[in-house]
Amino acid sequence: MGRPAQEKRFQLQTDAHELKKKRDPERFAACTVTLAGLKTWAREGGCQLFYYDEAGFSASPPVQRAWSPVGCPHAVTPAPHQRVAVMGALDFAGQRLYHAPATTTVKRETFVDFMERLLPQIAKPVPTFIVLDNARIHHGLEDSLTLRWMTEFNVFLCYLPPYSPELNRIEIVWKQAKYHWREFATWSKDTFRTKVSELLDGFGTKFQIGFA
Repeated sequence: MGRPAQEKRFQLQTDAHELKKKRDPERFAACTVTLAGLKTWAREGGCQLFYYDEAGFSASPPVQRAWSPVGCPHAVTPAPHQRVAVMGALDFAGQRLYHAPATTTVKRETFVDFMERLLPQIAKPVPTFIVLDNARIHHGLEDSLTLRWMTEFNVFLCYLPPYSPELNRIEIVWKQAKYHWREFATWSKDTFRTKVSELLDGFGTKFQIGFA
């Protein structure tokens, strides 16, 4: 017996489902090769490699999957709960996570302020490469600023091609923190920011990831 004409068929989808269709395969492949070289160099001690990104944490546990009509992208209507934006930099070799919450929406000035506090902490005689995505706030930096970062801290920014989150290792940390490490309970308004900080402080000791 056939289905009624108005019935919709559903399939389980995630947000990453649509990204691969949008990116440039050649740029993705070239970047993969470049990162492989930097990883090898970092393992040998010739450079430092960090992965930077921002993430939003909600007081309520997030929804990772949802049933959507066949042919339609994954979409979830966010619940009106408190959120906090976090900036983070993941050390490839030491597996250490440097992080800080943002008091407001992360803007270019917020990103620069985080970097100004981070770079003196991680600077070494060898070059330091910081991998980050193509968000608008990561671009448009003054030449004098990036030149000072290079001369004072030996730091170079490396931008990933669009729609390539799997090339940024810190994305794995964000995913684990949001969907696996945190308590599956709504945090109160009074403890929300403290809970996020404690969660991320646990990386490397309480929580660990075995990267391939």
